[in-house]
Amino acid sequence: MTKALSWLIKGSTLFCLLPWEPIAAQIAPDTTLRVNSSVTREGNNTSAITGGTQVGSNLFHSFGQFSVLTGSTVYFKNAPDIQNILTRVTGSSISNIDGLIRANGIANVFLINPNGIIFGPNASLNIGGSFFGTTASNIKFADGISFDAKPFSGAEPLLTVSVPVGLGFGTNAGNIGVFGDGQGIRKTSDLIDTSSGLRVQPNQTLALVGGDIVLSRGTLKTTGGQIELGSVAGAGLVNLIPTDKGWTLGYSGISAFGEIQLSGAAAVDASGNGGGNIQIQARKLMLDGGSQIESSTLGAGTGGTMKINASDSVNLVGLPEVNSFFNTGISSLVYPRATGSGGNINIETGRLNVRDGAGIAAGTYGFGNAGSIEVLAHDSVEVLRKPTANAGSSITSLAQRGSTGSGGNIKIETARLSLRSGGVISSGTFGQGSGGNVSITADEEVQVTGKSLTGNSPSRISARTGGTGKAGNLTIEAERLTVTDGGRVNIGGEKIPKNLNFQPGQGNAGTLRINADSINLDRGTITAGTEGGTKGEGGDIFLHSGDLQLHDSIITATAGGNGDGGNITINTDILVAIKNSTITANAFEGEGGNIKIDTKGLFLSPDSKITASSQFGLNGTTQINTLFTNPVQAKAEPEAIRATPEIASVCQGRSGTVARSKLVVTGTSGLPTSSNDLPVSDFSWQSNFVPDQAINNSEKPKSYSSEEPIQIIEAQALIQDSDGNFILTAKQPNTVVHNALLSASSCFQSSDVSKVLPVTKTTQNDD
Repeated sequence: MTKALSWLIKGSTLFCLLPWEPIAAQIAPDTTLRVNSSVTREGNNTSAITGGTQVGSNLFHSFGQFSVLTGSTVYFKNAPDIQNILTRVTGSSISNIDGLIRANGIANVFLINPNGIIFGPNASLNIGGSFFGTTASNIKFADGISFDAKPFSGAEPLLTVSVPVGLGFGTNAGNIGVFGDGQGIRKTSDLIDTSSGLRVQPNQTLALVGGDIVLSRGTLKTTGGQIELGSVAGAGLVNLIPTDKGWTLGYSGISAFGEIQLSGAAAVDASGNGGGNIQIQARKLMLDGGSQIESSTLGAGTGGTMKINASDSVNLVGLPEVNSFFNTGISSLVYPRATGSGGNINIETGRLNVRDGAGIAAGTYGFGNAGSIEVLAHDSVEVLRKPTANAGSSITSLAQRGSTGSGGNIKIETARLSLRSGGVISSGTFGQGSGGNVSITADEEVQVTGKSLTGNSPSRISARTGGTGKAGNLTIEAERLTVTDGGRVNIGGEKIPKNLNFQPGQGNAGTLRINADSINLDRGTITAGTEGGTKGEGGDIFLHSGDLQLHDSIITATAGGNGDGGNITINTDILVAIKNSTITANAFEGEGGNIKIDTKGLFLSPDSKITASSQFGLNGTTQINTLFTNPVQAKAEPEAIRATPEIASVCQGRSGTVARSKLVVTGTSGLPTSSNDLPVSDFSWQSNFVPDQAINNSEKPKSYSSEEPIQIIEAQALIQDSDGNFILTAKQPNTVVHNALLSASSCFQSSDVSKVLPVTKTTQNDD
């Protein structure tokens, strides 16, 4: 249990056990002002506060203790020209607020109690201006004067007509708690959706700034205004910056921060005609138990900005059994029939953890465009969930069904990104608008692995279309990308097997770009395809890496309907595809896409393939450029040749004898049509060395046909790679190769091959 939670549970228990006492005993003015505050009773449950010292448009009050009991009202009877009501507590008790605080006109109300403040489930506000509940030590003004909660004994305080510019904190600020009924989560598009909780008027600020802050089933609301939550753990000044929505807070003068926790369906909601602004500043931010932070657009206004800065971590823990719409989350939405645009979500932290069905969402159900999501997590981003059948944890920006607006962009920068057990990062459109772009930059690794318990929701990074709009683009920059155990990286309208909730639409796929030192797919998928029965075209895939490995995996830009297949461009030093792996740019009714591969080494197992075909349209082309002399131009469906080509030693013509070595190239889809071609199908290397006798094959070679004459490719060198494997090459390397055993010009020198290379048969290992 955290220090903040322990303190607040203790405080709330004491609050619930408080006996009913006369109001005068709960609000006790002190005698520290030139004109002291006065409390009078109006009716059974109302306490009217008059007096205080007015300086210009500022009204100063000072109390030894200040609490509002359940069902009671505290009424500041200020003059209409008062702009700021500044109330301090000079005693040593916590302020327990479980009734109504009311003020006249448009006055802003500041409640300052360094000991701590607890708002109970019946606490509410009826004021025209902004409200600050703070455990600061003082309020500073533009002329340098401060209004201190602990005034010097016997000294008359200096008061000012200046505007407040900051909250001054000492080294041990009190904590703040908000308790409620857990019913504040927005369920309708009504501007005023609940009467419970703390609420300020549109275009005003509701701010809680102190030590650790806990909202346990509590509710904070404003209809398009500004909500500020700040947890301060060190001495310094929090700046008050005037805006058109009251104030925004600046924390450049604070060096240490505390914890903010929302639990039990707590709600922080600035939704309005246009979404309001929310700023949260802490060391750690925790949301669990279905709690939500939301700022959505309900009408024609423009969405605000949600800014979360937690130097250590932001943690969202969901409830696996709860529908995702009411689960733990941070969201900025455009509601149905709303025409305004959605607001943006900006998160900066050390670590972002989203788990167990929780989500971060920017989306549109209406006519306006969705906002964007930007995450800067210096250490890591992790999106995962427990293995349940319900929706997974996610970071999404979606244009939902029935909407005409476009989806927003997602941008994530971190050192390490991990999606596990059905975790999702996705932009998409299911309506008429286009989907947003997804951009991920990871200094170290991006990991996409696993799927949900039922298998209908794999971990994925995607930019998809399920409507008529075009899917967005997806870009990944990382040192390493691993996609394993059913994980997916995909764009377009391809349907995930067994995912009945996603019906592919008619939009085209976008563009997928991946730049990584290493790309490893093990039972993983990279796709830019569209589903059968649709009109969308496959997207283009660009992969740039040091090495690309596929194990029982797929890279595809296939169009399953009447659209054209997308193009695949791969630039990698080494490409390995084994265990039934495929690289395809196929089409059904449209034209097949094109595949271009630039690599120094291409290794395919017999059950793997590279194709660019169309079932009813024109085939695409496959171009593989390797270290061979000429670029390879291979047909999408290569024709078989009549005979099995052999690679003989260059020394054969001089010796008049048959060479003692043979290299046989085998595969599942035919062999090259000429010596300048590489097979586009999968192949493996077999090195057969049989001294002084012919090879006795038990099976006759298959008969092939070809329009081109059979040519013999002369072996130029035999080299040994870093793993100890021996390879015959058709071109002498330009550089010195480590462990090169012999070349064509030296095959009849005194050192016999059999002394160097034992009699073996080596095939590619598919493991």
